[in-house]
Amino acid sequence: GILNTRPLGRGRRLSADGPPMLSKRNLSLLLLPFAGVPLFQWARSMPQADLHDNSPHAPDAATLALIAARTRATNAAAGRADVAKVKAGGVSGGASSSSGGSSGGGSSGRNISGVAVQGCPASRKPFHVVLTATADNYQSWQCRIMYHHWQRVRDSDPAGRCTELTGFTRLVASPGGRPDGLEAEIPSHFTPEYEPADISRFHGYRVINRPRSVTYFLKSARYAALQEEYLLVAETDHVLLQPIPNRAERGSPMAYLFGYMGPNPTHAPFIKRVWPAGGEAGYKQVQSIGPSPVLIHRADLEEVAGPWSETAVKLKTDPQADRTLGWVIEMWGYSI
Repeated sequence: GILNTRPLGRGRRLSADGPPMLSKRNLSLLLLPFAGVPLFQWARSMPQADLHDNSPHAPDAATLALIAARTRATNAAAGRADVAKVKAGGVSGGASSSSGGSSGGGSSGRNISGVAVQGCPASRKPFHVVLTATADNYQSWQCRIMYHHWQRVRDSDPAGRCTELTGFTRLVASPGGRPDGLEAEIPSHFTPEYEPADISRFHGYRVINRPRSVTYFLKSARYAALQEEYLLVAETDHVLLQPIPNRAERGSPMAYLFGYMGPNPTHAPFIKRVWPAGGEAGYKQVQSIGPSPVLIHRADLEEVAGPWSETAVKLKTDPQADRTLGWVIEMWGYSI
């Protein structure tokens, strides 16, 4: 054949041995994005600015005054009595501490802090949101977003005083169960997370803290003080956009269907190891659901929390299960 050596564009010509060749200039341009990866990783590794310190990123006096004015206007419009206090070092809200009661923190002009409200339908089933988290900066911001939207949806619920969104707790697994400071903004309860040696045994899988933190929470005075009969277990990457109707019943929780789980015969051996009572066909009874979002009666959660935590650990320390199930292994612990 005849080799066409006509230019195909700046820096590109046909080669007799194969496809069009790239010039050194174009090859450099292709590699340029990869050169930015180290810079991006360095930027991510830099410590985040503390909004309560005196750094240039902290709110100045004018900003704080504006926040205070807006807060006063909002509180006056809603008839709120708990006016937020704005201090020179930052903003403090009306959220309850880690030992608070059933209210969601930050009271409203609408009488929704209590579960029993006169004049509401008998079918109303108030529920308490339990947002499971760990004490790190990334999840702290996610919790702020989730709590903000929970308050917004609660206050705009067409059910008004009869809303079923009546309580909120950020359940945090932290080193030694120590507070992280965010309890001043969001009603929080702290439980000890697994020790580094345990996390190493779980190959760095910190999600396994979730079921254990729930078992601790169920034994706490804060949980005992809750008025709600139902709980919505949620995660930090959830955002409420509208009120969730509580259609759960005692013995029949509401859960989300995760199509990517799909129990099948390859799961049968390790499911039988952690759940012998299920037998050879036990995997067929496992639902494609996880522990969140789940709307569940508190008595049901008390019954399942311990086995959920134990099963998650057994699966994570089973090499075959760990290889097969990957990052959703804790969800399988709940489902099984």
